[in-house]
Amino acid sequence: MMNKIFFTVTIFIAIFLSTSTTFAATIEKNASVAVMDFGTHPEAVPIDIDIFNAGKVASEYVIDSLVKSNKFDVMDKSIVEDRIKAEKLNTTGIIDSDTARRIGQILGVKYIIYGNVNDVTLSDVSTKVIGSGVTVCTVKAHLILRMMNVETGDIICIAKGEGKSKSSGGSVVLLDVGNVSVTQTSVHNALKKSAFQAVDILLKRLYGKS
Repeated sequence: MMNKIFFTVTIFIAIFLSTSTTFAATIEKNASVAVMDFGTHPEAVPIDIDIFNAGKVASEYVIDSLVKSNKFDVMDKSIVEDRIKAEKLNTTGIIDSDTARRIGQILGVKYIIYGNVNDVTLSDVSTKVIGSGVTVCTVKAHLILRMMNVETGDIICIAKGEGKSKSSGGSVVLLDVGNVSVTQTSVHNALKKSAFQAVDILLKRLYGKS
């Protein structure tokens, strides 16, 4: 009986490892990939942040992280934008499989990465008095990205990222989150960290390590 259980468990583990290896192997190194502009959830992201292109900024950081990973052949963003614009396709946020296939044909890539900035929020808001009141807080950004095989329409992987950045008044460029003004730099830093974390998770799920 024990031998039978041991044999069954061994077979299960072998199948699991085989499946995991096959999954990783299906994403070949230097595969062609294009990153779409990320969308935003209007109900979750304050309109002031939305105006300052949080989705577009996040996609740029995703591209930066992918290029640095040296795992993919990442298509130049300006070429992607020009070709997509010429075809008048909506590629921001969620993308259906039919649109994805069309994107693949237009761009000549096997994979696309797209997603949303889920929210940009504040925490630990306080006021420090140094001659005059200065608001200090933490800016948080969350995003979710999806990698799709445009030939099959299958989503290969989903990854979420979170980024945090300290902010205080005094910068020339301020953005309003609710009724609090924060620096543009702090918002971008939070978006960058969330994008880098999401890409790192993506790479670990695809290759076992970043």
